[in-house]
Amino acid sequence: MCKLGFDIGLKELTADELTYCQTAVANWKRLQNAIMDGDQYRLVSPYEENHMALNYVSKDANKVVLFAYDIHPRFQEKLMAVKLQGLDPDKQYKVEEINLMPAATSRLEANGKIYSGDYLMKVGLNVFGFIHTQSHVVELTAQ
Repeated sequence: MCKLGFDIGLKELTADELTYCQTAVANWKRLQNAIMDGDQYRLVSPYEENHMALNYVSKDANKVVLFAYDIHPRFQEKLMAVKLQGLDPDKQYKVEEINLMPAATSRLEANGKIYSGDYLMKVGLNVFGFIHTQSHVVELTAQ
């Protein structure tokens, strides 16, 4: 049930799709404590915007997972930065987009960079785009 949400057999996946699914499952297992036991913050409502975002923060605020979705963006609409919540303002966080197809590189300008929790909560990250049903999973790790 990984390929575009359809129920298909593993034999029908390409090698890249299988690798993607395996990596996504490994990421889930690795980040499960932050997502299941951490605090959830709803950042952008899909009922009020053409996009949606939420983040999870581990209890010690060392691990953050941001999920961002472009549901039905309008052509050349003004895209707002997503201001995260629940971070430690005094900590520095490295931003890394995960769950990408093999050989794909992140197009997020913040990918690989380090920002303070204060900056991420007051200024935010540019994660939205103009591609319908595009999504981003961003992992932030305290340094």
